[in-house]
Amino acid sequence: MNDNMKNYLRRIFSCTLALSLLCALAVPAAASAALGEDLTQRDALVHRETRLSSNVFWSSAYNDLRTENLVTYTPNAAVTPMVTYGGTLTACNTVSSTAQALESQGYRVVAGLNGDFYNVNNGLPIGMVAADGELKSSDGGYWAIGFRQDGTAVLGKPSLKVSADLGYELLDDGDFPARVVRQITAVNKARVSTGGMYLYTYEFNAKHTTGTTEPGVDVVCTIQSGSLALNGSPLLLTVDSVLTNAAGTAVPQGKVVLSVNNQADAYVLNAVKNIPVGAAVTITAAPASPEWTDVRYAVGALYALVQNGAVVSGLPTDVNPRTAVGQMADGTLVFYTVDGRKPGYSVGASMTQVAQRLIELGCVAALCLDGGGSTTFTATAPDATSAKTVNRPSGGSERAVSNQIFLVASSQSSGQLSHFYVSTDNSYVLAGSKVNVTAAAVDTNYIPMGGRSYTLSASAGQVENGVLTTPQSGGE
Repeated sequence: MNDNMKNYLRRIFSCTLALSLLCALAVPAAASAALGEDLTQRDALVHRETRLSSNVFWSSAYNDLRTENLVTYTPNAAVTPMVTYGGTLTACNTVSSTAQALESQGYRVVAGLNGDFYNVNNGLPIGMVAADGELKSSDGGYWAIGFRQDGTAVLGKPSLKVSADLGYELLDDGDFPARVVRQITAVNKARVSTGGMYLYTYEFNAKHTTGTTEPGVDVVCTIQSGSLALNGSPLLLTVDSVLTNAAGTAVPQGKVVLSVNNQADAYVLNAVKNIPVGAAVTITAAPASPEWTDVRYAVGALYALVQNGAVVSGLPTDVNPRTAVGQMADGTLVFYTVDGRKPGYSVGASMTQVAQRLIELGCVAALCLDGGGSTTFTATAPDATSAKTVNRPSGGSERAVSNQIFLVASSQSSGQLSHFYVSTDNSYVLAGSKVNVTAAAVDTNYIPMGGRSYTLSASAGQVENGVLTTPQSGGE
């Protein structure tokens, strides 16, 4: 490389670093009609097409603050969404501990946040869970967000219909033999006495049972092939046994249980009672809309906040920490939290305020995830190798939650320099004072790398030995 080229690259790096420095030092955020007047904004590109923003607003009454953290993500091949849960659906884990587990598996955790509302008594998620293209828990009629392999997403009501061909025939009203097919009320949900047929898998709870306490008919089946996929491909079973007056039946690995309460409608109860041992049972799942059929991961949501670019009416009015996910018209996603219950730091927001804020950020659809003490946001800084919690959970520490949403990428370094990430040791600097400035080299896979020299320059003030002396006139 000749000297002219070296000088040219040095000028380019200096310009880039100067621009990054401006962003790192208390850049004013855009004022928000939803959250209040702007105070500060911190913004960093944490991976390809994935930007972390931390913003602070004065509340509309100018008597306290609101602090939000969000990631804006445009689907791309380098960063992909993932939904996680514990070893069973009822096992609760913190976002941070789950992030550490993902990192031990070779992922770089770009960002992560808590997922669906859940029953605090047993840890069971309220809505849908899907992982690796397989339905783990049905939607219960609630909202959900589904992620495809390419990172694109669908927000809405899956309205899944799960049906069971019970493997035998009965005479119909015309005295012709007809297959006995019944709808499954729910997959891996708590069975209710007047409900229909429920399907339980090994992953339902830590005891690996149906968890039922009232007597019913339980059909224990061995999985022969397939899985409960959203694309309609069948799960093929063979009936091992039909248990009457059963409760809390074991669900061993490699098996499932079809369960009906004794108080259920005879149409379903008798159909299950009469299944022959050895019968070949076929289970299929089908969403109401085909846009869900290629979903790989999904998680439920109790409330819709935004539909067709407008705030949903009738939302609860309480002010709390909130977690939400929104989608722009071009498919870009916003993973969002606002902290609360911490006077002097952040007072929280109502669902309507969060909906208004997500519309300000460009979303045309949005869902509300679990909030309050569950609200947690973690991310990996460009100069770090592991994820850290970036918000302040209202309980003083992270709450273990039923499931989580993550954006993950490869942790493998490319070894090729991409850019420098510039940071300072203080967000606020008095005019004419000093602040330490550092720059970390980042490779093309957004992995920090050492051993790279750089020079710093500033558009105002002076930089010497990594210390910026700000101008007396002030500025950003």
